[in-house]
Amino acid sequence: MLKQTFIGMITWQDIKMRTASILLASALLCISSTQAHAETGSRLPMNQVYRGTIHLPDFNGRDSQYARFKTKITNEMKTGPNFAGHYAIVTVGCGTSCNFSFVGDVATGQVFSFPYGGEEYYMLQLRYGVKDNSVSVKWVENEVCNSDYITWNGNEFTTTGKTVLGAREKCDY
Repeated sequence: MLKQTFIGMITWQDIKMRTASILLASALLCISSTQAHAETGSRLPMNQVYRGTIHLPDFNGRDSQYARFKTKITNEMKTGPNFAGHYAIVTVGCGTSCNFSFVGDVATGQVFSFPYGGEEYYMLQLRYGVKDNSVSVKWVENEVCNSDYITWNGNEFTTTGKTVLGAREKCDY
């Protein structure tokens, strides 16, 4: 096969080289964009599951208020996201039918508080998903089942408000 380039004509080899260069540049751009997202702590999509390096909390600095639960938070965050794409909801028991939770960003390591938990939210139950930024919450208060539907925006939860569902048995999922 004669490999010759004429003015105004492009050979098959030129096309292959240009295509390879474009593909390589695109791949490098995607990789650097993903790393920049994780390293800067900028908002990542909550409907796509984060697959990058797991970053753990800074219990000696920014996240020091959660240091008492360091082992539980660290172990749960190491398993990867389970909520809103790149967060891990970590639940800690505090007695019989008592628990409370935290939200850890596995892409940045930052830990956030969760609005429900403790003895006043007896039999607290949470339902959430890795590609969803909402949590369905149920608990028993004064033998009555209550619920709320809360949505995470990346910094805090917003609520639809407490709803009384009725008898205690209504809290059974």
